[in-house]
Amino acid sequence: MSRQFIFSPVRTCFIVMLSLLLGGRTPLYSQSFAGAGSGSNAGRSGSAVISKPSFAVQKEGHGRPMIFIPGLYCSGEVWKETVKHFSSHYTCYTLTLPGFAGQSAIQSDSILVTIVHELADYIRQERIDKPVIVGHSLGGYMALAFGIYHPELAGDLVIVSSAPFLPALAMSPDISVDSAGKIGLMIRKAMVAQSPAQVRQYQQYSLGTMIRDTAKMAPVIEMAVKSDPATQGEVMYELFSQDLRPLVGRIRSRILALSDWSAYKQYGATRESVQTGLQAQYRQIGQGLLTIRINDLSKHFIMYDEPQWMYGQMDEFLAGAR
Repeated sequence: MSRQFIFSPVRTCFIVMLSLLLGGRTPLYSQSFAGAGSGSNAGRSGSAVISKPSFAVQKEGHGRPMIFIPGLYCSGEVWKETVKHFSSHYTCYTLTLPGFAGQSAIQSDSILVTIVHELADYIRQERIDKPVIVGHSLGGYMALAFGIYHPELAGDLVIVSSAPFLPALAMSPDISVDSAGKIGLMIRKAMVAQSPAQVRQYQQYSLGTMIRDTAKMAPVIEMAVKSDPATQGEVMYELFSQDLRPLVGRIRSRILALSDWSAYKQYGATRESVQTGLQAQYRQIGQGLLTIRINDLSKHFIMYDEPQWMYGQMDEFLAGAR
């Protein structure tokens, strides 16, 4: 990856951190996602079934199943127009995660671990056959984690503006999980302490780096204000030190990675540096499973800024399903 695409950690984490959804936790990734966690639904072997997941689900459409996971602070509403496009030929399940946009929060040693396992249980319980899993940013990271730990349940994966280890993409390809986790601790501390008014103020500033269409910002701000600050800080902390790169070789699903770069020109980003960085992150993916597509005009919310481009990329990719 080009050394030009190394952001200042302070500027990245506190000015553009939400646009890249960087986060972290203590660097014990393989242990935590292998089954650790004290939450009521964490660490199950796969045989248990939950009666009700902690996330909310909205179901519509008919056809091949497709699950949508939103990013930090967001509800499933960010996928509304995308679902409208796909629901004529897909059964769409849109999630709102616990502690996001008014959904009740949960307590767990690792919130992301718990949700990944709950999603597996939900898919079994509802007898959903090999769903396409579409995730934006934090949601994209979770889609990859699901493909790693529940490969038998996952269909194709569509990863929108995300990566297996975001700190390495945004700051330096050589950053250690320990160093990233320490930055994540600082970010978590700042986020947990934010009042609703502070969240609103920060979102009004930061969304300008993430969404090109200013009309789309207001509803996202309201989602953020309704979100649980402790949850948002914690999931950022978990993301910062849970590195999926050594584990992506377990994924058996095809992956479509959709990315953007133009909003980060001022930090040295180029199309080529983003392409190279993503290829490095997915180095262990099986041959023929990965497709990377980069948009030159969109900011972080590709489904808002360049929806027709995204739909076209997804339609073409999914039409070639095995």
